[in-house]
Amino acid sequence: MGRPVMWRKVLPLSAAALAASAAAALAADPAPRLGKAGDFSLASPEVHDGPESGWYLRGDAGYVAPRSGAVTSAAVPLNPSPDYGSGWSIGGGFGYDFSGPFRVDGTIDYFSLGSTATVAGDVGASATVGMANLYWDVGTFAGFTPYVGGGIGFGIISLDAPISYAQGNSWNFAYSISAGVSYAFTSALSVDLGYRYVNLGSVSAPMPSGSVPLEVEGLSAHQVRLGVRYAMR
Repeated sequence: MGRPVMWRKVLPLSAAALAASAAAALAADPAPRLGKAGDFSLASPEVHDGPESGWYLRGDAGYVAPRSGAVTSAAVPLNPSPDYGSGWSIGGGFGYDFSGPFRVDGTIDYFSLGSTATVAGDVGASATVGMANLYWDVGTFAGFTPYVGGGIGFGIISLDAPISYAQGNSWNFAYSISAGVSYAFTSALSVDLGYRYVNLGSVSAPMPSGSVPLEVEGLSAHQVRLGVRYAMR
C-alpha cells in the first residue's frame, strides 16, 4: 500500500516541474514581431506601387499648324499673306518628376514646317529644336492631370529657298509656352496630349553672290503633341 501512495505524490510533482521548465524556455525566446519578413503573421505585407525614382523618358509626335513668318528680300515683302500649309514633328527626351506640382525635362524635336509660295518661288523650312522645360501639374482629377509649362533653348533652322538663293541655316534662341493634360494608366506609364507654341526667330538665305538675302521673319509654330511618358524604377 505504501508504493501507490508514493507514486501519487511523485507524479504531480514531476508534471509541475516539466511545466515550469517549458514556461521558462518559452520566456527565454524573444516574442515574434508581427508584420516582419520571416515571422508568422496574418498582417498584410507592405506593397509600394509607385516608381522608385523621379526620372522618366518621353516620346512625342505632333501636328504643326500653319504659322507666321513673312518672307522678305531687301525688306520687300514677297508674300504679304503667307500660307505655309501644315507640317509635323517628332521628338523625345528625359526628365525628372519632383513628386509634387513641378517637373522638368529636356527634349529634342524635329519640325517639318511646310512651305509657302512667294513671287521668287516656294520657300520651305524645317528645324531641330532643343528645349529645357518646366511644368506645373495643377492637380489630378479622376486620373487626369492638367498642366501648364514653358521652355527655353535653341533652334537650328534650315531654309529651303528657291534655286536662285543659297540654302539658309541658322542657330537661333527659341522659347515655348505649353498647356495640356496627361492620364496615368499605371504608376509608370502616362499619355500626354498638349498644345505648344514655339517661337524660332528669323532665318535668311543669301544670294549666291552674297547680296539681297531672302529672309523669313518671326518664324513660329503651333504644335499639337501626343506623347508617352515612362517613369524609370
